[in-house]
Order: sequence, then structure tokens, then C-alpha cells
Amino acid sequence: MKKIIILLIAVSFQYSTLQAQEEKKKKANLAVKVIQNSQAGFSPLFVGSFETNKNFDITFYSMFWTNTAFGNVQSGSDQLLETGIGLGFKLMGGNLFLNPGVGFGHGKFFSDVGGTLIGEAVIPNTFVAYHDAIFDIEAYIAYYKSLRDRDDISTRDLFLFWAAPGINVSDRVVLGGFFEELAFMNLEDDNGTDENIQVYRFLGGSVKLKLDNGLAFRFSAGANLVSDVGASDEFYKVSAFIPL
Repeated sequence: MKKIIILLIAVSFQYSTLQAQEEKKKKANLAVKVIQNSQAGFSPLFVGSFETNKNFDITFYSMFWTNTAFGNVQSGSDQLLETGIGLGFKLMGGNLFLNPGVGFGHGKFFSDVGGTLIGEAVIPNTFVAYHDAIFDIEAYIAYYKSLRDRDDISTRDLFLFWAAPGINVSDRVVLGGFFEELAFMNLEDDNGTDENIQVYRFLGGSVKLKLDNGLAFRFSAGANLVSDVGASDEFYKVSAFIPL
């Protein structure tokens, strides 16, 4: 009888240990952000993270630019794809999230080659978010540097920045502004001199709706201040953030 009691205690202890280990298992998250931009078109973004024992998470993302102009216009192939990894830091008691990373562009968007190139561009980038009882602020900056510079291939770099500062007017609604800028960098003109071309520079207002379970919806619209390529004078951008 004593052996049976000891065996039952040992089995119970092992079960409790396994349960505790399962509870301490690090979280892994995945979400999709569906974006429609009046200039760039439709682009779903997948983002995820793995918790670590350090003071940062390991993050990753993949963005699919479905606009046929970002690839082979005739067939819709060779379109721009971004994949990347980074580190996510939760600071200031969790109110500030800082996520520097590096991505790679694949396709044929950054050069005039005949087809898809893997690792066509390197993309250092940083996402910042700050949330408290008053402020709701998000911003992103990235530089797309072509890796296929050759004398027989024409290449281009890309600069992207957007910011959405807002104020919580209720638990569900954030009102604020929106700014986004996209430019081609270091393009050679007819004289062989480098120049920058402004694709657009958006400035307007933004409404963000915060739903349950981390879901969020944002609509932004306003004026296009500058464009060297004849983009529309007005813009809109809509996005939905959906944790999976």
C-alpha cells in the first residue's frame, strides 16, 4: 500500500510539473493587417512574434504588394514581396513598443530585369507604437535599398514613412492626423545625375476604431501635397488589424 501511495504522489507531482511548464510556455502570436491605399493599392501584411526570456520578442513579417505596377504589369507576375525579422521591445511599462527590423524585397520592383529576383533589395525598418489613456500613436519608417546594382541594370531605391498620431476620445474611438510619404531615391536622370522623385506626400485626418480581442479599424483621408509622377490630389487609406 505504501508503494502505491508513493507512486500516486509521484505521478501527481509529475502531472503538476508538466502543467506548470505548459503555463510558462512562451507565447507566439500572428496577425494580419489588410490595407488598401488609393495610390499603392491592396497589400495584406502578416506580422507575428515569439516571446523570449530576454527583454525583447522576436518578430517577423511578410507583406504582399498586389498592385500589378509593382512587378510585371502585363501578366501581374514578379510582384514585390517583403519578408523580414526584427526585435520587439516593450518599454515604459508596456506603453511603448519599439520594433526595429530588417527585411528583404523579392520580385522585380527595384530593377528592370526580365523576371523575379530573390533578395532584390534590403529593407531596414522600424515600427513604433505608443498607447496610454490619452494618446494613440503609430509610426513606421523604411528604406528599400537595391542589392542588384550593375552597369547593365537600371535600379532604384525607395523611402517610405508614415505616422498616425491620435487622441483617445473614448475607449473605442481615436481621432487624429495622418501623414505618409513615398519617394524613389537616387534615380539617374538623362544627365547621369542622381535625383529623388516624390511619388506622393499625404496629409490628412484619421479615425481609428478599437474593437474587442485586439481588432482595430482605421480610415484616413486628405490631400496629396506633392507628387512628381502625377498622383491624385486627394488620397484615402483604410486598414483592418486582425489578430489570429
